[in-house]
Amino acid sequence: MNSELERVVKKMGLSEDSELGLPIHAKTTLPVTLWYDHSKELLILLDQNKLPYEVTTWKTLDWKEGAIKGIKEMIVRGSQAIGVAGAYCVLLAACHFSRESDFLEKLIEAANFIGNVRPTAAPLSWATGECILAAKKAFEEGFGPSEIVESVRNRADQIMAYDLILNYYLRKEGMKLLKGGDVIMTHCNGGSLSSTLMGHALGIIEEAYVNGLDLMVVSKETRPRSQGYRLTVWELNRAGVPVTIVTDNMISISMERMGINMVLLGADRVAADGSVANKVGSADIARIAKDYNVPFYFATSYTTISPEITDGNSIPIEERSIDEITEPYRLLAKELKESNKISSSALDEWPPTTCLSEKKPMRGQVRLYNPAFDITPPNLIRGIVTDLGLFQPKEISNLTREKMALLARERISNFLT
Repeated sequence: MNSELERVVKKMGLSEDSELGLPIHAKTTLPVTLWYDHSKELLILLDQNKLPYEVTTWKTLDWKEGAIKGIKEMIVRGSQAIGVAGAYCVLLAACHFSRESDFLEKLIEAANFIGNVRPTAAPLSWATGECILAAKKAFEEGFGPSEIVESVRNRADQIMAYDLILNYYLRKEGMKLLKGGDVIMTHCNGGSLSSTLMGHALGIIEEAYVNGLDLMVVSKETRPRSQGYRLTVWELNRAGVPVTIVTDNMISISMERMGINMVLLGADRVAADGSVANKVGSADIARIAKDYNVPFYFATSYTTISPEITDGNSIPIEERSIDEITEPYRLLAKELKESNKISSSALDEWPPTTCLSEKKPMRGQVRLYNPAFDITPPNLIRGIVTDLGLFQPKEISNLTREKMALLARERISNFLT
């Protein structure tokens, strides 16, 4: 562990949970979502696929397993968290290829693979790219494989440390918007579980609540993976925040009857025009919130801002397996058969595989569409809270990568001094 990460852990008062094997935050009892054991070259992820039923970790020594099973299959998820996880996967790859004659070439190839396993989230490609820049710099300065590995190690630890620091500033910026008695709608899981610790929208709410602000959250279920139901409610409950669960078709009636006076979501990518890609269903909330005159905000790391992407239409939208939609119905059919409510010859799934089409459905065919994200246009967004400050969508175009990096370095330096 590099010295900066050690200082951050100490300054934030994080202490290791010996049973879980991850550091935890004292006031909220929330664990960090991932950790790297440098003595064993072991990536440790809080297993979010087992939450809320079991709080446990998943571990790997293998860079490709970390990328595919860990990131793509969403043991770790959320833009900031997968960015840091991606950096540590590059470190695992560096350890693996360090004895190869074409070490740097294979490392770059591995990093490109890791950086594209989930293409919509900007921090993943950013973090893997940062690790490769560190490796190239060491190589160009004449260092050997072991020193190149250490340069990647140091950069991965820095990315982890800096995410923890910038989440702290994000919470400070976001808390300026909150007041006692607020009822806040959220969607998916933009919070501690989608960052290293207490980032995005929920981190702001959790910090405010444990420091005495009276708040309530309305959490949308968020089909098909139900991250709002499973993950958001788990982390809010662990921090003690009161929460009401609603299903995805209850946005309007919830705003009408629950006194919701703010929407606060995380974000996966922000385009230069202020459009935001986030979990599919975000744009639905924004459109209904506008009708009810409820202010709609995103809260995210500056690393999700992509100045080179001119508008929301240019953001790549990941489409995921249709199994995420159909699996609950397969389980229902199995349960109905086991309880003799349908016969043993009844269908095992719906729709039957024989009538499914991956293209425009023809007569007698069914298509299942499963985009992971949608785009919220800037005219529906009141503001974008970041670790660098609060911005209106129209101000995003003024943020170059150089300007954002400078602002981030200033805040990191202030925290560490």
